[in-house]
Amino acid sequence: MRLDPPVNTDIRWIYEDARMIVLDKPADLPVHSSGSYRLHTLDTLLKRYRPADTIHLISRLDRETSGLVLVAKDRVTAAILGKTPKRKIYEVLVEGLFPAGRYAAVGEIHRTNEPPVYSMRRLDHASLLSAMPESLSPDRGAATWLEAVGPGPWPGTTRLRAELVTGRTHQIRATLRTLGYPVVGDKIYGPDPEIFLRFREGTLTEADRTALRLPNQALRAVVLSFNGFTFRSVRPPLGAPDITEMWPIG
Repeated sequence: MRLDPPVNTDIRWIYEDARMIVLDKPADLPVHSSGSYRLHTLDTLLKRYRPADTIHLISRLDRETSGLVLVAKDRVTAAILGKTPKRKIYEVLVEGLFPAGRYAAVGEIHRTNEPPVYSMRRLDHASLLSAMPESLSPDRGAATWLEAVGPGPWPGTTRLRAELVTGRTHQIRATLRTLGYPVVGDKIYGPDPEIFLRFREGTLTEADRTALRLPNQALRAVVLSFNGFTFRSVRPPLGAPDITEMWPIG
């Protein structure tokens, strides 16, 4: 039997009551089964920790994205929270010197369906505006507030705050790549999409690692607000040292 790849299980409990849980997920942990990950996932681990509960992931993050995840413990709560408006703010490290100020990045998200990574998205008709437009494309419209909050930990990088207005797949990563500020460590939307293919094959080179700077993409959900609740990530800023545990579950 083939085992799942090792994962990072440094899951930090932020809040729990009778109906829901808020977690701070590490990078390098899938939230649900996909590809070669079947057992080493956030939902599987939660079912082990809370076997009496029915686990429903309300907010989901990419495997390499860290930060806050909302979980419902029963179907009724899941239905309510799934329809509840939420405010989501991310910390991001990007390549390049992003302009000072707060901007609305808008456009239309489309899947490229092109090599080398067919699942990549692009932001067509992209604009960086000083104000959010009154309307967006109803089907593929994507809007994100972006604001530079300081220099990144390496020369030529910037630390951003990104707030989602819409919630399209890969929205922040695709938006920033289209604008010319790819997320540090992003194997798909970073310096060369071919890096993702080599990563998947286990053939990353030292040049690839140097270009990426970090082993995982520098994107973290740091604030989650809804129904009068506001939760914040408890992890150090991206790019700062963090003690995590690699747990190769057998």
